[in-house]
Amino acid sequence: QKSEYVKLASQNGISVSEWVACIIESNKNKYGKEGDPTKREIEIEKEIESIRKKNVRLKKDRESADYRVSLEMKRADNAINERDEIRYQLKEKIVKVADLEEKRNELDKAMEYITLYGKYVECEAIYDVSNLLDLWENLSPEDQEAFPFDPRIINWRRYVYDIHLPTVVTQGRVKTTPSANTSNTRSNRLRKQVLDPSRQLAVFDLENTLIASNVVSSWGYLATKRLCPRERTKIIAKTILEAPSMLAMDRRDRTDFLRNFYRKYEGAPILQIDEDSLEMFNEFILNKSFPAAIRRVREHRSLGHKTLLITGALDFVVQPLSPLFDDILAPSLEVTGNKYSGRMTQVPPIGETRAAVLREYANANDIDLKNSIAYADSTSDLPMLEAVGFPVAVNPETKLATLARRRGWLVENFQPISGSPKKILPLGSMKENN
Repeated sequence: QKSEYVKLASQNGISVSEWVACIIESNKNKYGKEGDPTKREIEIEKEIESIRKKNVRLKKDRESADYRVSLEMKRADNAINERDEIRYQLKEKIVKVADLEEKRNELDKAMEYITLYGKYVECEAIYDVSNLLDLWENLSPEDQEAFPFDPRIINWRRYVYDIHLPTVVTQGRVKTTPSANTSNTRSNRLRKQVLDPSRQLAVFDLENTLIASNVVSSWGYLATKRLCPRERTKIIAKTILEAPSMLAMDRRDRTDFLRNFYRKYEGAPILQIDEDSLEMFNEFILNKSFPAAIRRVREHRSLGHKTLLITGALDFVVQPLSPLFDDILAPSLEVTGNKYSGRMTQVPPIGETRAAVLREYANANDIDLKNSIAYADSTSDLPMLEAVGFPVAVNPETKLATLARRRGWLVENFQPISGSPKKILPLGSMKENN
């Protein structure tokens, strides 16, 4: 290599030391020093490569998280579908349980007759009616003729064998076969009373009475209506995580649950919510409605009955239902500027409050509640059901179904539209913000 340097130096007319100095300077220019552009470019390339690798890792983590959420969503959706299927099966069983309860009451009644008349069979007695006849003697001739007290004028054999005993047997006998005249069942008789033209008011609950939905479903639709897929996933995942605590609060106190849950509407634009609520009615609520229940509302209106909807759902959610009802009593949210604050302006009509609101409405409209009908599904609605003369239990829970049978109330089982969507949290169709 040294002889090569000497040869090159002599060819260029310089000394070997000068040639070596040139080589060193050239190497410095080639590889650069600290702060030279060439070295900085290398560092930038390294940083870019590091960022690229980090993005690749983040993308993999995100895809993994999305997959896990999607998997959990699918599992939850399957669980909801199974739950709904079981719930509809349970409704049929609840009705059967209520029927069995009715049969048990009939058996108890028959046993009372057996116990009562068994005493008469076991003994012989002579009844003295002297005091009865003395009272009869003190009556005027007109009353004596109208009210003959003398038991000797009665054909006792005919009365006992042809009238009294057959009646006792008929009332005490437990039916083991269905009646041949199915058009005259107790349900049909009660339904005929409910749909009598002389009734004044028909009041309806909303959830599980007219539609198979709830306030969480309505919020889920409106909250996701204008979100991108990723933000929708976050909303659904968060709602699933909050579900147990929300359910526990709802069971503890429905009013507190609604007050807390409606806080989620804080900051929601009024015009946007009104527009999206109308689309939600067309896309979601109609599909979750009970056709037989909607027909029943129309039947009452055609008979001249005043129709009223009392619900804990917000006013803008149920506003599209206004053509069905003469009046709707629903809570509303406080308005701040052009947005909702998330705070209710009044106590929601739930439980005893619902019954009180109904009485105030009846007094203001000169309506006799004893000549009115109420439709509801839960024992929490008992105050409202007991406030009217003709209560109707719709798709009732077990406790209400048993109570309704025992009290002789009409029980209706309205079903949703066949093939209606069963989603864990309904999503609004994609729509961009204006």
